[in-house]
Amino acid sequence: MRGFFSFLFIGVFFALLQSSVLPLFLSPNFRPNLILLLILYLGLSENLSRALIAGLLLGAIQDSFCGSSLGLYVSVYLIIILATRVLTEQLNIESPPLLLLLIAGGTLLLNLLIGFYLTLFAESASVLHILLPAIPAQLFTNLCFAAILLFLLLRVQRFFGYRSGLAGLIYQSKQHGA
Repeated sequence: MRGFFSFLFIGVFFALLQSSVLPLFLSPNFRPNLILLLILYLGLSENLSRALIAGLLLGAIQDSFCGSSLGLYVSVYLIIILATRVLTEQLNIESPPLLLLLIAGGTLLLNLLIGFYLTLFAESASVLHILLPAIPAQLFTNLCFAAILLFLLLRVQRFFGYRSGLAGLIYQSKQHGA
């Protein structure tokens, strides 16, 4: 349970960083979605009920900090967690390159779902014209920040000991989060 609250604390920190600090230094196309990285990691390392509850809370946090449509990120993150869980049953998630590939797929799925929801429910066709050109830059930025975070996590893991159940990290059992 302590790990669950630490994920929520990190999510609030990422939301504050993403909504107030990063806009000062990075252009809109080159801002990483740090909460998406955490959501994907939760989908890999936590059990399904904890991951869904954390996805619900982190989506609500992102909706309140950064979003314009209430409930948009909640529904998108829940779908991403479910898709991640379906994929992890078929793949070996102990590989850090596979984790980066999953982040690339999660970024694409996030943008497609947001574009679909806003086009369908907001009745504005111009949303896709804004989202589609920004996908390559956001994909590159998310992958760079994920690689940096993974590198730092692997370095810090040596000092605090190895914990089973952390996706993309060494000394993990095959039964991740189950």
